[in-house]
Amino acid sequence: MQALEVRRVRLSEDLSSPGDFVFIGKRQPRVTVERLPLEAPAGILEKLWWKFFGKKYEMKQIVEMVWPDYDAIILNCPACNGPCATTKRHKILSIEPLTLEIPLTCPYCKTKSFTITEGKLIAA
Repeated sequence: MQALEVRRVRLSEDLSSPGDFVFIGKRQPRVTVERLPLEAPAGILEKLWWKFFGKKYEMKQIVEMVWPDYDAIILNCPACNGPCATTKRHKILSIEPLTLEIPLTCPYCKTKSFTITEGKLIAA
């Protein structure tokens, strides 16, 4: 099999021919902060102390992970034209020209692996 030239497209909807890929960058997690009221102590002296000097609220920080939490590439398989995505273990060395550190396996063919170096897609 000869090397197939990979072509970058802007949106995942534009993935139409084998060898097209789209880069999806890492997204930052959503962080929200909630202010929760604390209950007053039970004793009279503790309540009085709490009323003037005590902490009335507790701050709670919620971190929600947003996909992808890593840089990802979605590539059309040259054999079946199905989408193949990189995982956390795939290291993207460069985007233009596309170079991946380890081969990418098509989840639909399951027997086809491809190495991508310098913008060329070659069967592994």
